[in-house]
Amino acid sequence: MTPDTLAAYPTDAEALRTHLDALLADAEADPDLTDGTLIGLVVPDSNAASNGPAAAAAFHQLQGTGIDRVVLISPSHHGAFGRLSIPPESTFPTPLGEVPVSDHLRNELCDEDDDIYIDEDGHDTVGGADVQVPFLQCALGDFEVVPIVMGDENPAFCRELGNAVGEVMYGQQALVVGSCELLGGDADALDRLREAVEGFNESELMYLMGSETVRVHGMGALVSTLLAARQRGANRARVLALDPPSGDAPGALACAFWRA
Repeated sequence: MTPDTLAAYPTDAEALRTHLDALLADAEADPDLTDGTLIGLVVPDSNAASNGPAAAAAFHQLQGTGIDRVVLISPSHHGAFGRLSIPPESTFPTPLGEVPVSDHLRNELCDEDDDIYIDEDGHDTVGGADVQVPFLQCALGDFEVVPIVMGDENPAFCRELGNAVGEVMYGQQALVVGSCELLGGDADALDRLREAVEGFNESELMYLMGSETVRVHGMGALVSTLLAARQRGANRARVLALDPPSGDAPGALACAFWRA
């Protein structure tokens, strides 16, 4: 499937489901993951349809897992606002229907860390959870979600959020999904990014992205997801897709974290 690089995902329910189902059908299961427990994914953040195959490579790994709760971590698309926000609504609407928001898990996260608030900040966007939840609906069916937007991506916030998510999800049949956009980096830098992800090396990740050796929108979501997955016992990581930007199309990064 070779979508127009400037196109967005369909917004009509039938067309969107057909499109996402086809992407998931074209993706392949990683044989290593089938013998382990999937704990975290990183997927492209934007609604650019060119990112569809990379996103599907990650979401395809969910099929048959029985996961029933998902924490989604996304960057802010409206600038920094100095907190980690979870929307107050009881459901998350998409063209494919409404998904319940886990009030229990939302409250546990707010109790776990003082920088996590129930607030609308950062949630009015066409990226982040708006892109990921329909994929999850096609891959999982019934589940609960907790969308989080990072109003700041400094290292302290990354560690706070990663630790909080890892703590409240420990022992649950749950998944953390972080979304980010790959904006640039030469071949050597992208190789270093791959090695840092697969080596659970958050310090190297923060250096690569903080120094703009690799340019990523959503550095915090990537690092927080890695930290949360590791805290929940993940000991294996794989970069499933790493596509540099091409013309006007953003690049795409997709990763999986699991316990072997």
